[in-house]
Amino acid sequence: MPKQKDRITIADVAEKANVSAMTVSRVLNNKGSFSEETRQHVLHVMRELGYRPNRVARSLATAKTLKIGVVVPSISSAYFGEVLEGTERVLWECGYHMLLCNTAVDSRREHAVMDLFEEDRVDGVVVLSSHLPGDELSSYLKKQRAAVVINCDVEPGIAGHIYTDELKSMRMAVKHLQQAGCKCLGYIGLAIETYAGRERHDMFIRACEEVGLSVSSDNIVICDRRMGGLAARRLFKRVPETDGLICFNDEIAAGALRVCFELQRRVPEDVAIVGFDDIFLAELLVPALTTLRLKTTKQEVGAIAARMLLERIEGRSTRDEVVLEHELVVRESAP
Repeated sequence: MPKQKDRITIADVAEKANVSAMTVSRVLNNKGSFSEETRQHVLHVMRELGYRPNRVARSLATAKTLKIGVVVPSISSAYFGEVLEGTERVLWECGYHMLLCNTAVDSRREHAVMDLFEEDRVDGVVVLSSHLPGDELSSYLKKQRAAVVINCDVEPGIAGHIYTDELKSMRMAVKHLQQAGCKCLGYIGLAIETYAGRERHDMFIRACEEVGLSVSSDNIVICDRRMGGLAARRLFKRVPETDGLICFNDEIAAGALRVCFELQRRVPEDVAIVGFDDIFLAELLVPALTTLRLKTTKQEVGAIAARMLLERIEGRSTRDEVVLEHELVVRESAP
């Protein structure tokens, strides 16, 4: 009985896949030209043979650590969880490991994480919704080989930027509520120190002004994402006539729905509610939540971020920004 090889090599993969060793190497390093069909075939053969890349050798040969640092403000967020799935999948398929760091919405922890990534010489960084001022985040990213940010403030040119058209999204939400007969709109948002928090807050005010609806500070409450119910109580106490409510995300909207039930405010008859993100629980709520959903799936957003980063690492970047758009998903909370 022939002795089994101790280790499967690139040559073994190439022979089984009926391609050259160079093609296998290109697939491993995501370099050079090859079709998607070839890539999938080679990856399938690698899995079939149980091939494991020698990461130390690859690191020495390519001057890469094959590690990508990813910063997220909350790993318990349903939204970020789906984005991270897409990022991790692409990085794994391309031979990279994702080092995930949760900052717990704490700028001190984010400073420490960015220092760690610099010390560990990661090949690149993906940052989701940073809580650092734009100049501080930019200073950190300038030290990295490559960087991509999602909904962050950064200086032009130092990172790929993925962000949403918040004005267009808010216009859809505000006009939908106005057409439903709402005359006094409120907004519950997250801290305006973050890019997304500030953009959504400012665009709510602008969208209301465009359609002739007056908005004061009383109509707006800022809260933690777990405090949507408390924020809704505060808003209704300030402005009892509120008959339309837009929430920064679906988690906050869920809290607002609960408080409406407790206060015997009928939804949507007394108060119509719109959320953002269309997390999986949105259609399970009672009443089901009207929300704004990205036209690009959250997993694909994460995948786009990973691909942008790998392009920048390899010096073949073809785009500096990607603008995402929402679509309105109409359900029972604001028909």
